[in-house]
Amino acid sequence: MYPCLLFDVDGTLLDTEQAILSSLSDLLRERNIPFEPEDLAFVLGIPSARSLPRFGIQDIEEAAKRWNRLMERHDYQIRVFEGIEPMLRRVKELGLRTGIVTSKTRTEYIKDFARFDLHPYFDVVVCADDTARHKPHPEPILTALKRLEAEPQDAMYIGDSIYDMQCAAGAGVASGLALWGAYDAGIAANYRLRHPNDILTIMEAVLP
Repeated sequence: MYPCLLFDVDGTLLDTEQAILSSLSDLLRERNIPFEPEDLAFVLGIPSARSLPRFGIQDIEEAAKRWNRLMERHDYQIRVFEGIEPMLRRVKELGLRTGIVTSKTRTEYIKDFARFDLHPYFDVVVCADDTARHKPHPEPILTALKRLEAEPQDAMYIGDSIYDMQCAAGAGVASGLALWGAYDAGIAANYRLRHPNDILTIMEAVLP
């Protein structure tokens, strides 16, 4: 049905939620910025350039660098979601084109993702520094489609946040909500995916 599959990283391929929120908490405490832990989840899925100003932080570049350094303390909390690697292996066996569309910068992507040896499963990678506008704007997905020489109707974007689903809708591609990582299970999407194998069910159902 969809010869092109695009994936978010955080909360979709990698379980990074605790590492992101723990390191952000460390950053805010260092700067004596008051916060409630339950109010931090909005940062999941958007670039630091958009999230940090909401805490009144003005030196965004320096704060983002410090956040990344603090996150290194929590690297042990990052893992690949169960079922992701077998699903990706089967997707490539089916001959589907694949890409990553992430709000991570290229440096963050390499640091967090490369060690899990999943990169060979993807044909293109679009990071935050590859586009002028970021999720929920459709530009990141449209950039990936252009690099893959694919049309929107031929693609599905799989992510875990409302920003991912809005990005997919704006780009005209189908959306799949990764419920194994979604913070809000009530987000509207074309497909609600409870396990990575559900992606294969959709793909293989229409194959001869």
